[in-house]
Amino acid sequence: MNWIKVERSEDAWESSQNILFTSHELANKLKSQTILKFGQKELPILVKELPSIQESDRANFYQPAIIQLSEEMIDELLIQTSATYQLEYSETTIKIGPVIGLLLGDQHYYYHHRRLKELTDAMGIYEKVGGLFIAFRYCSIDWEEKCIFGHYYNDVTKRWEYGKLPIPTVVYRRGFNKRNNFVNEYKDEFQWQVFNDVRFDKWEMYCQLKDNEKLNPFLPKTELLTVDSCLAILERHPKVILKPKSLSRGRGITIITLKSPGTFEIDDYRYYNDFTIAESQFEEYLQEGKYLNNEYIIQPFLNLANIDGSPWDIRVVMQKNGENQWICNGIECRLAPTGKMITNISNGGRALHLKEALELAFGKEVDSDRISKDIHAISMEFCKMMDLTGYHFAEFGLDLALDTHQHYWFIEANVRPTFKGFKVLDEQIYKQICYEPILYSTSIAGFSWGGNDDTNK
Repeated sequence: MNWIKVERSEDAWESSQNILFTSHELANKLKSQTILKFGQKELPILVKELPSIQESDRANFYQPAIIQLSEEMIDELLIQTSATYQLEYSETTIKIGPVIGLLLGDQHYYYHHRRLKELTDAMGIYEKVGGLFIAFRYCSIDWEEKCIFGHYYNDVTKRWEYGKLPIPTVVYRRGFNKRNNFVNEYKDEFQWQVFNDVRFDKWEMYCQLKDNEKLNPFLPKTELLTVDSCLAILERHPKVILKPKSLSRGRGITIITLKSPGTFEIDDYRYYNDFTIAESQFEEYLQEGKYLNNEYIIQPFLNLANIDGSPWDIRVVMQKNGENQWICNGIECRLAPTGKMITNISNGGRALHLKEALELAFGKEVDSDRISKDIHAISMEFCKMMDLTGYHFAEFGLDLALDTHQHYWFIEANVRPTFKGFKVLDEQIYKQICYEPILYSTSIAGFSWGGNDDTNK
């Protein structure tokens, strides 16, 4: 691979032309007339050697070859000279990169270095890939100038810094908003590849999975919430769970239990309230609680395996590697806090290793190897099925669970998973989970990475 560093040219006599200056050896490898590409930006250029630029083997991140461009060219291409890049070339084109976009949500706090900790952790592999990594939001795109006003990772300062940046060639989607489809609408114009490009809500995901013969046995019976559907399910199951179609991390959940004929106990995790209502008040409660307006689903409450009376579930991180293959990069179990039913780490859940959770729940005779293999098989089947949808996915956080009879249940699939529990359980696994999308992004952008056999630092 060819490592390069871009410098501003001091050669004023040809500064009005688009000249790429470099060493004698590299200039001989590049055509004298060609196109220079950086992200979605490109310029027609001439390549010339400059005797003052020393030769380099170009194979070392820390001793890259030097290319010089005029200040006007650097500004036109929006190149950040603090970065170390890879260089790929053909008979007609020179590409500098990779230029990767990290699409975030609209929360204002993403525009601060301290709030980009997870992305900073992912940059621990920067010396393997180099390039320009851009953290941006929908509202930071200037469609007329075809640029982004966002943050880029500066490997010199180890910080995310603000700048005017090029439109990337690959976008790793880490956030969603009301304008979820804009990345797809502009795919042809910008020719960018976007992975995790759509997010199915819980009902859409159920509809995708229910016809799969291998996965259907693991799906809880799911219906859209109406007053009638809720009462009908409560006739068959004394306890049900209401989930908002579009929220994750346990937000918005309510559990309803039939305590006695005509009486319901409500555990509202939106406000951490629990109370009892009569059946005559039920429809009014659903209306005033905005369950019907917000489009909830309803499922029977599963009698999950527990540890000391608290339920737990299983988070599986599935990611595509640089060879475009699905791999399982991590399995963690999440134990709900005492007296709570929600297992998410963000709600106070505790992370456990799979074998530890299985033994605490079922005893030391449990066949943890078999269960681990089953979890891998279920997760891989899900990923293969999602590839058939025609959308571009490369990362899922799958939530599975075991009930008291060791039956598997598929709870949820997230295209924006969080990894807090893994960071507590195993730092190396956490790093690999952070690094994998960076390697995948680099690969589909048309660049390689160094040290493929060892991505952990």
